[in-house]
Amino acid sequence: MSKKKFSLFQNLETNIKTIEDIDNSIKITLGPTGKNGIVSNQKGELNVITSGSALVKALEFKESSANVILKLFEQAGTKTFEVSGDGSTTTVLLAADLLRNSLRFLVNGYNPVFLSNGFKRISFFLMDKINEFSLPVSDHNQMTGILKTSLGNNLTENLFNLLRECLKNIDRDGLILIEENNTEKDELDIIQGLELDRGFASTYFVNDMQNFEVKYDKPVILITSAPINSLNQIREIVEYVKTSNKPLIIVAEDINKDIVSTLVLNNIQKKLQVTVVKYASIQFVKNGLLEDLALLTHSNYYTHDSKAKEVEKNFRVEDLGQCEKVIIQKEKSTFITSKFSKVIAKRRINELNRELLLSESEFEKSVFKTRIARLSGNISKIKIGLSNQYQIEEQRKKVENALSTVKASLEEGILPGGGSFYLYLRNELTNWSILNLIGEEVFASQVVCSALLRPFKELFSNSNMPSYYIQEELNMKGYPYAYNLSEKRVVNSIENGLLDSAKTIRGILWNSISIVSTIITSD
Repeated sequence: MSKKKFSLFQNLETNIKTIEDIDNSIKITLGPTGKNGIVSNQKGELNVITSGSALVKALEFKESSANVILKLFEQAGTKTFEVSGDGSTTTVLLAADLLRNSLRFLVNGYNPVFLSNGFKRISFFLMDKINEFSLPVSDHNQMTGILKTSLGNNLTENLFNLLRECLKNIDRDGLILIEENNTEKDELDIIQGLELDRGFASTYFVNDMQNFEVKYDKPVILITSAPINSLNQIREIVEYVKTSNKPLIIVAEDINKDIVSTLVLNNIQKKLQVTVVKYASIQFVKNGLLEDLALLTHSNYYTHDSKAKEVEKNFRVEDLGQCEKVIIQKEKSTFITSKFSKVIAKRRINELNRELLLSESEFEKSVFKTRIARLSGNISKIKIGLSNQYQIEEQRKKVENALSTVKASLEEGILPGGGSFYLYLRNELTNWSILNLIGEEVFASQVVCSALLRPFKELFSNSNMPSYYIQEELNMKGYPYAYNLSEKRVVNSIENGLLDSAKTIRGILWNSISIVSTIITSD
C-alpha cells in the first residue's frame, strides 16, 4: 500500500480552513495579555493550554493533509524556540498568515516558484536589516527588559526580582540552574562550579527522562587522560561505589567501548549508578580543563605523561574526588562544587593570569582566558518554592525559556519590542521591493508585508485596544519607538527596556518564510 502524497491544492478548502483554525487558535495566546487555549482530546476531556507552542502541539485534525500543515508549522516554531528560547507562537502565526495569503495568488494561477524566489530574496533582505538595526546589550537594565518582555506577567514579583539579581552573574556562557525548593519560598544561591563541553557517552546513562539528562547529588568522580582498557583498572572503584551506594562519574579521554557497554548494562540493571563522559579534545585545552576540574573536585588527575611507565593504571578509591551535584547533558557537563572550592578557584586563576602574561602564543592566550572564564563563572541557582509540582514545572519552563532569550540577546543583540520592529521592517521592505523585485516576486512582498503587521495587531487585539492610530504614531516617530502596553504610552524602547531578542526575531522570520516557501513548491 503506497503512502499518500501531500498536496496543497488537492484538498484546498480543507487546507484553507485548517490554516484559519490554526491562526484563530494561537493568536489569542500572543503577548502579556494573551489568553489560555482550551483543547478537547479524543476522550472529550478539556485541557487548558497556557502557551501558543503547547497549543499547536495539542491540536489535531481529522484530515491527513491538515495535520501535515500543522506539523510543518510546529516544526518551524520548534526551530525558532531551540535557538533562542522564545518565538514559537509568533513563528506559527506568521507562517499561517503567509500561507493563507500566498494561496490567494496561487489559486488565481500565479507561479509558486516565482513566489518562492521572492520569499528567498526577501528573507535575506530581512536578515540584513536585523543585523543593521540590532544593538548590543549594554547594561543590566536592558537584560532585565528582555527578561520582562519574554515572561510577561507570568511570575511572582519576588521570583522576578531574584531572576533580575542573578542576571548580574550571567554572560553568554553563564549558567543558571532552576530547582525545587524544600519550602514555599523562592530563593537565590550563587554557587561555584565548572562546565565541560562534553556530555554523556551513551544515552542509556540518562536518569532524568523528562529533561533527557543525567542528574546526581554528591557523586564521586574519577578524572583521567590515561587510557582505561580493562575493568581491572577500575574494579576497586566499582566495588566501592556499589557498597557505598554512591553515584560514579568517570571523565576519561580514552575508555574501551566494551567497558562503557558493561557500565551501561550495570546502570540499566540498577546495580550501579554510573555515567561516563568521554573527553577527547585538543591536548592543551583538554589537559588544562581536566586539571581544573580535578582541582575543584579534590580528585587525583592522571595523564599519560605522569604515569608513562605504567601500561595500565589501576585506579584506587583515594583517586576519587567529589562534588555537590552533577548535571550531564548530551553536549555538556556541569559540576557544582563545594563552597570551599571558591578559594581554590581564585588561587588557580591567579596562577593562570601569570601564565597568560608570560605567554607569547595567541592560541595559548585564548586557552588561558577560557580556563579563567570557566573558573571565574559563578553559577546562579534559583530555587522555586511552590506547593504544587505541576506549578513548579510550569514556572521552571517559563524561567528557563526567558533566560535562554536573555542569552540569545547577549549573542546577537536587541531590537525594539511590543511588535514595533515588525512595523519598521514592513516599511523598509515596501521601499526595497519597489526597486529590487521583479514580476511575480512583487506579490511575495505583499504577502510578507501583511504577515509583518500581524504580531503588532494581535498584541493590541488581545489587550482590547485599537492599533491603527498607534501604528500611525510609531511610523511618524520611527525607530526605536514602541508602545508599552503596561504603561499605555509610546516610549523609546531602548531606554524603556521594551526589547526583543534579535536572534528570536531572526528565527521567527527565517523559519516562517522558509516553511511556507517549501509548502507552496511541494507537489
